[in-house]
Amino acid sequence: MYPRRLNLKHLKLALTVLASLALLCGCAHQYLMKLSNGDQLISLSKPKHVGTSYHFTDTSGIAHVIAQSRVIKVERVSPAKEEEKPSSPASPKKPKHWYFLWLA
Repeated sequence: MYPRRLNLKHLKLALTVLASLALLCGCAHQYLMKLSNGDQLISLSKPKHVGTSYHFTDTSGIAHVIAQSRVIKVERVSPAKEEEKPSSPASPKKPKHWYFLWLA
């Protein structure tokens, strides 16, 4: 028996599906909402501004509504955690000499 050849339509369909999956995975973002009391909320989709409130879905899938007056800033963040840069080493403390005391 000869191996079955892929039909051109099936090949185009498979490439289209793979390309769309690659694009959708690359566009996944979360949104960070900073509130006036210092709290921060993460939403899975962009919060929708409706009237005087924001409607959004949190990371557990629960829908929430929050007043516009409580929201200070909405910014897009990547779901992948960014690597934290190591802090620079502390500069060594120089001992104070006794002869600097009379200058102070």
